[in-house]
Amino acid sequence: MWAQDIFLKAKPAVERLYDRTATIQRYEAYQKPNGADGMQWVTKHENVPCRLSTVGMQTLNNASQGDVNTIQYDVKVLLSSDVDVRAGDVFLIDSVKYESAKEPFVYVTHQEVLLIRKGYA
Repeated sequence: MWAQDIFLKAKPAVERLYDRTATIQRYEAYQKPNGADGMQWVTKHENVPCRLSTVGMQTLNNASQGDVNTIQYDVKVLLSSDVDVRAGDVFLIDSVKYESAKEPFVYVTHQEVLLIRKGYA
């Protein structure tokens, strides 16, 4: 039996660990009614089961004070490897907006996408 076959059998067990859902949007070109080209956010996937994980110790210090109290930290989202995710996609998870900073790491059982949370306190 090939290792990939063993991992495929483990995929349903991994997906049972997903405790949240995500909406994934992508910035795409479209044509306006007047014929001009434009760009808009398009929802590519909805209700995608996923799980969030922190990335390293830097996430413990996630707010900075200055003229504006900003929130910025990195998280990793784990989701099915069947979902098409690209660098630059936006994830909405539990009403929190995250930006996809890089291309996903795709494995047989799942994929991992590094996300950045930016906001204001």
